Amino acid sequence: MNTKELQKLPAADFLCPNDTVYIRSHQVCWETPSDNEYYLEYSYNRLRWYALNGGCAVLLPQPELPLMQELKRLEPKGCEISLAALRSLQLRYGAPEPVVLSFAEQVCIPDETAPLPEAVTVSYSNGMTEERPIAWEGMSGVIQAPTYAAPLISHRADPYIYKHTDGKYYFMASHTDAGHNLDGKYQYLYLILRCGNTLEDLTDNSGRYREKIIYERKPIKGGSMSPHLWAPELHFIHGRWYVYYTTTISDESSWRIRPHCLECQGSDPMADDWTEKGPIQTTIEGDIAFTDFSLDHTYLRHNGKDYLLWAQKTNNISDIFIAELSNPWTVCTPAVRLTHPEYNWELHGFPVNEGPAVLKHGNKIFVTFSASGTDALYCMGLLYADADSNLLDADSWKKLPYPVFQSCPETGYYGPGHNSFTTSTDGRDDLFVYHGRQEARYLGEGDYQPLYDAGRNAYIGKIFWNADGMPDFSVPGASIAAREEDLRIQAVIAASD
Repeated sequence: MNTKELQKLPAADFLCPNDTVYIRSHQVCWETPSDNEYYLEYSYNRLRWYALNGGCAVLLPQPELPLMQELKRLEPKGCEISLAALRSLQLRYGAPEPVVLSFAEQVCIPDETAPLPEAVTVSYSNGMTEERPIAWEGMSGVIQAPTYAAPLISHRADPYIYKHTDGKYYFMASHTDAGHNLDGKYQYLYLILRCGNTLEDLTDNSGRYREKIIYERKPIKGGSMSPHLWAPELHFIHGRWYVYYTTTISDESSWRIRPHCLECQGSDPMADDWTEKGPIQTTIEGDIAFTDFSLDHTYLRHNGKDYLLWAQKTNNISDIFIAELSNPWTVCTPAVRLTHPEYNWELHGFPVNEGPAVLKHGNKIFVTFSASGTDALYCMGLLYADADSNLLDADSWKKLPYPVFQSCPETGYYGPGHNSFTTSTDGRDDLFVYHGRQEARYLGEGDYQPLYDAGRNAYIGKIFWNADGMPDFSVPGASIAAREEDLRIQAVIAASD
């Protein structure tokens, strides 16, 4: 019935109207840059500006770009550079801009009695094309954007959503207490499992979810400090339910952090009892695994093998490791380091790579991770490997040199990170779940402790796929439409011969 002809939306011109773009340096409140450090933003229209390199400094040696002399005297409106020059910068420092609708199908029917399609073909600014459902009122239609409550769940960091084979969704996260904000002893005391039939059911105040405390631990050291129950994840491994979580192994110190495991004693994780399997162990004598501050472990099943990925400090630097599992609480091969903080967007506050999350797509395995301290410069990086490669060989993995998801002042989201992956209820959209803040606060602001700030909330974003098979996470809080009117289309009657 329809022609599948895609028509350009005005918003496509709004993103990049011509071959000229603008770049400028800007001041930051958290540190003083050296002579060759610049905090760079770019814009297509001098209205919306996007911070390169996760908002961290860009080191620009004098011979590298002719632009360097101009950067010292940039006006607020920025100076002009070519689109080609910007694309070169983005290969090193990222392209933190929203992915939005750029084309929509022209719906053409023979007459007013003909049925209208339930979905239309759309294309996005990153080149991805897909079918999206449409709601019709007469001949006017509205493309249905993926919309979820924002936040989905309040005061929950490190969010993890698991969609089981029966279609139910399970949610876990680091539990913070907004009523005692910034008071450490009230934070991270519980592991709470929430279940709903849809993603929308998980939302706070929906009244349609079940919730259960499956583990709790009282403050230690005389009630003065949290036991740090962090980053819980629910996994269904070989027919049984497990929860991975992080906590201290000491009754005297809250900072002797190690990965732990719970096992469900029945088939219903919401009704049956959970028992402690204790800290994750290794069978490799003398191996580095879990010998120091370790956390944020996650599970991967691939090509008949089970793997554990986790973050671990060495000399106070947090790296990400992988090893094979012999059972859900025991690794049986030497720990292999996959990534080490090296770029300055991984070094703000602390040198950190943590929170690995695994996504399979096409012929690749992707691992997102979070970087830097947990303030407004917290961001997400990306590792990837070929699906048929040796995952225990560090050389199989590549890391992008820039963050793939970062703060966005325009939408009011700061410090996004520590994500997990799921799919929409209808299976149409690949989604990622992440935490973010609504305040741009930074390490070094007096005695501010972002770890104990309950202002991190759980959100959902849509994953877009580039032509080369790489994911694009857009920006936090962005719609798929640059303007509301870009969601509207008008069906037309075909001209008669």
